Amino acid sequence: MEMGSLFYSGRVRMLGAFVLMFAAAPPARSWGTQAHQLVNARAVENLPEPLRTYLRTRKIYLVEHATDPDLVAQNDPSERLHHFTDADAYDKDPFPTLQKHFLQQGRPPTSVERRNGDSIWQIEYFTNQLTAALRRHNWGEADYDAVFLAHYASDLTQPLHTLSNYDGQFTHQAGVHSRFESELVNALKDGWTLKPQPTTNEANLRARIFGEFLASYRQGDAVLVADRRAVAGRTYVDPQFSPTFQKLAGPLAEKRLDAAISFVSSLWYTAWVRAGRPALPAQKAEVKVNALRLADRGHGGRGEEIRTGRR
Repeated sequence: MEMGSLFYSGRVRMLGAFVLMFAAAPPARSWGTQAHQLVNARAVENLPEPLRTYLRTRKIYLVEHATDPDLVAQNDPSERLHHFTDADAYDKDPFPTLQKHFLQQGRPPTSVERRNGDSIWQIEYFTNQLTAALRRHNWGEADYDAVFLAHYASDLTQPLHTLSNYDGQFTHQAGVHSRFESELVNALKDGWTLKPQPTTNEANLRARIFGEFLASYRQGDAVLVADRRAVAGRTYVDPQFSPTFQKLAGPLAEKRLDAAISFVSSLWYTAWVRAGRPALPAQKAEVKVNALRLADRGHGGRGEEIRTGRR
């Protein structure tokens, strides 16, 4: 057997051990698995041609790997910071300090900003990574980058990923994160008629990212208020809590998923445009590189539980 084959076999065995390790780990929650898969599937259909037809050939991969960043986060603490931006920990709406650093100066996050989540920078980074992969016609790498980009972008549209009080820990609402993004979404998603805004090419990428952050942050209190109202006079295990919470917060979750779909499709499209609108292959390319990179990745997402067992 050639040395290259031995090396590849070793990498495959390493990947198998990696997958088994994560299979035994508690699941991460960031928008919830079903929500991330829904966003990726619908984002493909929200694209203009020819990118829509091309990514339809990649849809199975994009959906099945939608929560790969959460898997990486379970083994890598540094990865967990990439799924949220809690700017209210050091700034106040409309976040002039963050605007100055991110929009006006275009600088990397400070230590304080990174410690409180750097998802907005990660979204820009993976848009650039996807652009480079598409420009090089590296379709396997593009699959990988598209998954990570979509995950971070979707997480930013979840309002509790923009709040320091992300799990109601400061307001005696522990568990609200999962109640909103997983339990509520899983119960209601099949009845929603999602209507995302059309895909756009983002000439000012940072402005779009920051705009999505602000829109999401400004819905955070509404999620917490709905949770408080639904539990008033009862407990969270009361059979009337869930239907009440769904009625109060369901429309908001639906709109936030609409935003996620539009945001993700726009980022994918922007990367393709910036790459020079390269001709796209008719057949699905090999994606083994993505699985191997996931095994080696020192990068990833904020599963809610992971931040404390929380995000």
